[in-house]
Amino acid sequence: MNLNLTVQQIFSWTIQLSAQQDYQALTHKFLDILAEIPWIDSAAAYEIYNHERKNPGETGTVHELLIRRFPLDFTRNDEEDHNPLIAEIDHTVDLHLSTPNEAGLYAWAIFSIRGGSGPERAIHLEGAFNQDMLELLSRLRDIYRNLVILHDTKERDVLTKLPNRQSLDARLLQVCEHYSDYQVINKSEEKSSWIAILDIDHFKRVNDNFGHLYGDEVLLTFSQLMGKCFRYNDFLFRFGGEEFVVILNLASQETAIATFNRFREAVANYNFPTVGRVTVSIGLTHVDGISMPTTQLDNADKALYHAKDSGRNRVVLYEDMPVLTQDNTPNEIELF
Repeated sequence: MNLNLTVQQIFSWTIQLSAQQDYQALTHKFLDILAEIPWIDSAAAYEIYNHERKNPGETGTVHELLIRRFPLDFTRNDEEDHNPLIAEIDHTVDLHLSTPNEAGLYAWAIFSIRGGSGPERAIHLEGAFNQDMLELLSRLRDIYRNLVILHDTKERDVLTKLPNRQSLDARLLQVCEHYSDYQVINKSEEKSSWIAILDIDHFKRVNDNFGHLYGDEVLLTFSQLMGKCFRYNDFLFRFGGEEFVVILNLASQETAIATFNRFREAVANYNFPTVGRVTVSIGLTHVDGISMPTTQLDNADKALYHAKDSGRNRVVLYEDMPVLTQDNTPNEIELF
């Protein structure tokens, strides 16, 4: 068994990887390249999230490892794409290998991808690998890792590490395209997707009274609360400033409203260091495959304005707003 690879092939792979415009496209292309290699039987990519939470009445934190197979299928409700090998490995180690057989070949290999501002990643390969093959795969992994780090820098918010506005545009388009093929008949009862814009109330006062350093701490803590309150198959983004966006998946209208109200209450009841209590207003709308993604964002924004105008610290569903209010967004609302 030999590598049978030319210098031209290696350059071709490098050019293909470096030509990808975002992390999603990059990872799809990397898996395609691995699938072309004869001595690899299967290749899978995973995202690994380490969450910390406190149980009620306990002072210690509980560490939870969440493993998501790439690409995430937001239409399924499985909380983990089970891979016991990845769950058990030491993620600080670059390479994990199976026990070699009598011929010195390894049946599987797991490469860790670390260093980006997003989650840790892992590539799980099955096949028959000798040391020369593993050396080549390590070099390919290094190229992929460096590009992942670059894409994370471009696609994630520097402070919160959440995906940014650019990532939101691509993800919302993906969700809308799904619903263009699968039309929801009864959005009140069927499980579908919802988009919400979340705006921290009176955030300008936080910056004015405590300084931007503590304002940044509020934003960071707020994003961490989002990570704890929403599920693995929901998409979280920092929209800009004190605004965040959540795409909530697999939820009926009643569940969506209840979920965002739970988060709103969690924020209102949280004691932010130095700053104390803050609240959040939320504008919510249903995701469909008919309207343009920009229109759906605009509808959520109109619902957010209505929440601000009607007292803040509340969730407003766009579909429940009066028609005149939907069509005429107030323009004299104090957002901060």
